[in-house]
Amino acid sequence: MNSLKQIGVVVVGLGIAGKVRVRDLKTNSCNLALKGVVSRRQNVVEDVAQISLEEALTLSDVNAVIISTEPALHEEYIRQALEHGKHVLVEYPVARTAATAKQLFQLAEDKGLILYEENIAMLTESYLAVKEKSSMVDLKEATYSLSGSYNSWLEDFEGSGLPFVSGVSGIQVMLSLFGDLVVKAGKLDRQEESYTAQALLETQKGKPISMTLSRSSSKESRRSKQVVYDFEDGEVLDTSQIAQKSSKPGLFMQDMKKFEELVGEGKLPDRLKWISTRSLEIAEKIHSFF
Repeated sequence: MNSLKQIGVVVVGLGIAGKVRVRDLKTNSCNLALKGVVSRRQNVVEDVAQISLEEALTLSDVNAVIISTEPALHEEYIRQALEHGKHVLVEYPVARTAATAKQLFQLAEDKGLILYEENIAMLTESYLAVKEKSSMVDLKEATYSLSGSYNSWLEDFEGSGLPFVSGVSGIQVMLSLFGDLVVKAGKLDRQEESYTAQALLETQKGKPISMTLSRSSSKESRRSKQVVYDFEDGEVLDTSQIAQKSSKPGLFMQDMKKFEELVGEGKLPDRLKWISTRSLEIAEKIHSFF
């Protein structure tokens, strides 16, 4: 048993990610102790107290809040949690604008709290393989493609942000691999029942990265992601061909353990903060072409 002080947490939002987090917190041994859930649904988790957010923020044994809601609610919930002295783990995007994200990170710093944004894509075997390769050989070009169906908030541009905000994870991955990026172009094709958003980026060495995000109201549109990296030595890494090893704990639990470590250390690395805010600046620049 780890001797570090236990961190009481409440999970807010029980969509796919929220349910996985609750499951992992109930079944894994760590210093994060599940104290309750906050959800619009009633009686949704066996053996876990369902409480209001207001109650959660006033409980002395709740030290942190895990926010797994749609992006429209992130800013409000983060501010409330920080103002009540709670650390925050939030699903991406941390906010819908870079300016708001910077304000929230500053608020957390001023209060001596951790505000940590999830991106489990940077924990996968495929990401780690590309990271190792890119540390040795320069990129020639990369393509990133993500498609899937609507989910009730992704298509809500006003509430959840335009596509490269709600889907900012891909930009974050590219920033973490190749450093700062330049936006060269952006395009949005929005139909009645679908949309396709495209962006052309360049690394600081002038290497092109093309990104495409597509969503449809069709329930038959299964989520599919393909990222292909072409390196100067001729090797091509297609992340869809790199198998994720079956490991314990899973990606969401690894993410929560990282959050636990950061709370224990008491400081968010500047690089993580930069990736979160810079990715939103890049998304906003892409959207300026729409």
